[in-house]
Amino acid sequence: MFGIYCMAQLRAMRRLLIVAMTAALAPAICAAAEPPPRSVLILDHEDPGRYFYGAYSAAFRTTVRTGSAEAPITVYAENMDRGRFDGPSYPELLHTYFKEKYRGKDIGIIVTVGVPALDFILNARANLWSGVPVVFVAAEGFVSQLKLPPDVTGRTAQLSLRDMVDTARGLEPRLAQIALVGDPLERARPSFQRELPTLGPQVKLIDLTGLPMAELRKRVAVLPERTVIAYTDIYVDGAGVNYDPRDAMVAFAEAANRPIVVDAESYIGLGGVGGRVISPGLLGDELARLALRILNGEGVANIPVAKSESVKPIFDERQLKRWKISEASLPEDSEVRFRELTAWAQYHTQILIAFAAVLLQSAIIFGLLLERRRRHAAELESRGRLAQVMHMNRGAGLSAISSSIAHELNQPLGAILSNAQAAEILLRQNPPDLELIGTILADICKSDQRAGEVITHLRDLLRKNDRDPEVVNLNDVIMLAVEILVPEANTRGVKLTANLDPNPLPVRINPIHLQQVILNLALNGMDATASHSPGDRQVAIRAAVINNVTIKVSVADSGSGIPADKLPRIFEPFFTTKEKGTGLGLAIARTIIERSGGQISVENRPNGGAVFRFSLPLVKELVA
Repeated sequence: MFGIYCMAQLRAMRRLLIVAMTAALAPAICAAAEPPPRSVLILDHEDPGRYFYGAYSAAFRTTVRTGSAEAPITVYAENMDRGRFDGPSYPELLHTYFKEKYRGKDIGIIVTVGVPALDFILNARANLWSGVPVVFVAAEGFVSQLKLPPDVTGRTAQLSLRDMVDTARGLEPRLAQIALVGDPLERARPSFQRELPTLGPQVKLIDLTGLPMAELRKRVAVLPERTVIAYTDIYVDGAGVNYDPRDAMVAFAEAANRPIVVDAESYIGLGGVGGRVISPGLLGDELARLALRILNGEGVANIPVAKSESVKPIFDERQLKRWKISEASLPEDSEVRFRELTAWAQYHTQILIAFAAVLLQSAIIFGLLLERRRRHAAELESRGRLAQVMHMNRGAGLSAISSSIAHELNQPLGAILSNAQAAEILLRQNPPDLELIGTILADICKSDQRAGEVITHLRDLLRKNDRDPEVVNLNDVIMLAVEILVPEANTRGVKLTANLDPNPLPVRINPIHLQQVILNLALNGMDATASHSPGDRQVAIRAAVINNVTIKVSVADSGSGIPADKLPRIFEPFFTTKEKGTGLGLAIARTIIERSGGQISVENRPNGGAVFRFSLPLVKELVA
């Protein structure tokens, strides 16, 4: 029994112990499970105005913003500005300043850049941000001497004098001297100072650190051959003048007579050839990714300290060409910037687009030329066929009045015969009446001339006439057409009148074509009066100048007019209102007038009949 009792008591005590331990560890477990605040403090050891700080800070913020879109992170930034402010009391002043400034601000992680910043945080974190994890980037030589707490991790980026010398030797295989330019090493680069004894006797050091800028410019302008300049940073020159290190480099680089190697990407493009440099953009991205891992709950102990991936060889091609340095002497993984690209390399896309555009344009132009040639051939063919149709139309029109033309010719021919017979009789008299015979011969000549004119007019109308337009007097063309039409008008009992402007009416047109228009319109008018009694058959031709710029011609008849439903189509080819019409006369008339720059129209007259009107531009020159 006693044994059973003891066993029961032992079990009870064990349960109480477990409960007590659980109660004691509960706050720690809860604290460990609680995520850190979503805020970051960046502490940089340099001047906030430096290009390097701005570049890596911008990259850091971009990566943080991208990686925390759902849960934004607040980023604070502070700069120790150790290049211009230093002294035994400076860390204490910063301690007091940060304590007051960040009172009540929860910081989730601290990011330090540079040895002074890491050193300050390791000494002051217990009082300022106790237990806040730290991510750093610092020199490997400094970090290797530290025993880091488990909640501190980061990346090492060792900028060494040895790397600069190795780069210089690649640029100048016969390297004999290294000219060191920057602030005094004991203040700016203590690690470089420790490396000096390891350079060996093969490379001589020319110490140009801590000089006034004016003196430095003189010294770098007369350096001996087989020398390479190694530039670190100049914040304050020997004369006490403050500089941005980039501006300081520009100030002395333009006077340097030897190539310059650098160890920061921010100096590439300012006169330095290049070297193994730390890239602020890569560094900012790398630090941001580490910070995000911790803020997202990953343990700091699981992130070991490693070498930074932000150091890479970068060179300026312009400086390589200036110092006649072959790219073959550079490290295999080197990045060469500021290449002077050829037009093809720089604008190959635009060149290809332009070339394609030229080809397309050439094809279009070729196609247009081919189409123009085809169209020209088609126009010539069409013009030829039109000329044939016009010629046929003139022939058809003259055929319609052939009897009148024959009658017109018979008159002078009959007069010639009669006068010849009378002259023959007079010649048989003794003595012959020579004066009367002379009068008869004059009548014969006049009649012959009249017959010749009629034949000439008919021959011109019947000939295929495609000569170029010329300046003619519209009055003369109308009168020639009227002379041909008068016999037909007399035969049909039509009163044909022509009321013309007393002044010359110069127009530019083919005169035979214009006669054809007058003949077509007048013959149509005569046909329209056929149903009227002879006394009511009238065709009137009028011509006048309008506003001193246009000549208007009208051909009016006293017929029955044109049906209203047929007026819109009256000028269409093969459309006619006559039983035996071809439907070509008015279409040809419209073509002739429009090709000469004019217009033609038709309308019915209020008192009966129709009137055709056409206009032609007045030519500002007199007809010869």
